[in-house]
Amino acid sequence: MRTEPISRRELFVGRSIAGTAGICPPGATPQSLEACTGCGRCAERCPTSIVRLADGVPSIDFSLGECTFCGECSAACPEPVFVSKGDTRFAHVAVVKDACLARNDIACQSCGECCPEQAIRFRPRIGGPFLPELNEAVCSGCGACLSVCPVGAIGLRARDMETADV
Repeated sequence: MRTEPISRRELFVGRSIAGTAGICPPGATPQSLEACTGCGRCAERCPTSIVRLADGVPSIDFSLGECTFCGECSAACPEPVFVSKGDTRFAHVAVVKDACLARNDIACQSCGECCPEQAIRFRPRIGGPFLPELNEAVCSGCGACLSVCPVGAIGLRARDMETADV
């Protein structure tokens, strides 16, 4: 039985947002998480409450909101879990899937309106709603677009190696 709270979308749609489990907080790596004691200070200090302890280690739950890269999780951690300070992007980018309302002739721009980096823009087209275009070079992977999509059409994928070092 699930004990953590569910989002409104999960309640009405009847499913959780897939593809968001196991994401390390900014500055942490899967290897550095081995030093985590599970104290939960990072989750307590997260202003958007997206850092959750999963199996005793912190992970990001974008269904609850976005990462602002404030560094509070890193500052609160007494262990050497956060190996790099001041990270402003994740190792993944957002992906607009085929279930997108705009791609199915229904006007919606919720993902673009909430994107703090303006990585999702909408291209006009004749005879239908504007189509989303994602600029992967600008996308920080913050997850702002995931929680606002009414149909869960935004996913995550690993950043290309060429783009990751930019």
